[in-house]
Amino acid sequence: MQDQDTPVKEENKAVPGDIVSFTRGKATWKGKVIPSGCTNSVVVDLSVMEELPDRDVDSHLTCVNHKKYQIIERNADPSL
Repeated sequence: MQDQDTPVKEENKAVPGDIVSFTRGKATWKGKVIPSGCTNSVVVDLSVMEELPDRDVDSHLTCVNHKKYQIIERNADPSL
């Protein structure tokens, strides 16, 4: 089975409130995971990035596949 076909384990998936980072093109992005109904990806709010106003983006929300991000901070409050 190829890596792209290997499912991501539940404990390795981000949940709402987690901070994740990912790469798009040559840029590294960081954002906060928000609640969504996605099963293969998470919706990330990029507005937590200090340098976001300097980047050319149409929206502060983006969708990222579970295999394409790294969790850099776990949410300390599970009620979020």
